[in-house]
Amino acid sequence: MTPHALLLLANLGRPRRPGGTTAAYAESVLSNPAVASVQLAEVVDRPVAAADLADLRRLQQAAVSAVEALVGDGTLDCREINDLAAQSVARVELVVADGVPQRRFVWTDASMAAALARRLIDELGELDQSRLRRCARAECDLIFYDTTRSRTRRWHAEDPCGWRERQRVHRGPRPPVDGGT
Repeated sequence: MTPHALLLLANLGRPRRPGGTTAAYAESVLSNPAVASVQLAEVVDRPVAAADLADLRRLQQAAVSAVEALVGDGTLDCREINDLAAQSVARVELVVADGVPQRRFVWTDASMAAALARRLIDELGELDQSRLRRCARAECDLIFYDTTRSRTRRWHAEDPCGWRERQRVHRGPRPPVDGGT
């Protein structure tokens, strides 16, 4: 399972330089409800309200801290994420699927941050820490999750970081050509 919400939150605000651009830019992090709704559209199911911003910012900072601890071999502090997820409550229901009774948890989240914190807990709980990496290109600080079978991925994306790094190596200093001596 790719920790999509974790990566999205951890990479918010980090400088980026997409392919075809000449300068890096850093977006503001959850600056207002409209911006936050766009930034979190992939991981939330409704627009962000102004009341959600403070807790979402706390969660984003907790995600950054968690990723930095995991990538940098630090100690993961779970308190902030757990505090935000504590607002989620589950109940058990009995359902019948394919003629077989099964239990199902139905979650009620007090806030958008609580729902997202619960998702981060699921992602962090199933995370293979050895696959969480920082992009190998020196100018890039983005975090990615290596899903390759060989676990050898080096860049957060082939475009721009992979080809820019190979281009840098190719154009780098070359040994002097000896005049045949």
